[in-house]
Amino acid sequence: MSIAVEQPQQRTLVSRYPNYAQARAYLRNFIRHGRRAFIRTKRYAYYQHSPSLQVIVIYVARNILEVRAYPVDGYCAATIEEALAAEELRAWLFAHDYCHHKIIYITSTQRVGIKRYKLFKAALKNKGVLARAS
Repeated sequence: MSIAVEQPQQRTLVSRYPNYAQARAYLRNFIRHGRRAFIRTKRYAYYQHSPSLQVIVIYVARNILEVRAYPVDGYCAATIEEALAAEELRAWLFAHDYCHHKIIYITSTQRVGIKRYKLFKAALKNKGVLARAS
């Protein structure tokens, strides 16, 4: 009788970045003036997600908040163009409804990509109103 050898299978790579639920938890902590942040002001708060990742929650416009996760460790690039092109971040945009105490998801870098996310965020920042940004 022979013993079957287990073949190596491809496994899904677990992301070290926070997911949507964790981003929403950071945002809720910021809105409720929680004590988890290591740097906190009225406009932004920094959180340590893991030894190599930090999360910042910041106001983009009135009632519009961004949760952004990015690595704090540096990495090597051969040229300046490669360094500027390499972007490792994950970000979410949320709207906060003060009257009903709701957090409304707008978009994220995973959903639309980094370039379109930056355009959307710039439109929100310049126009200041969600309806005019679209």
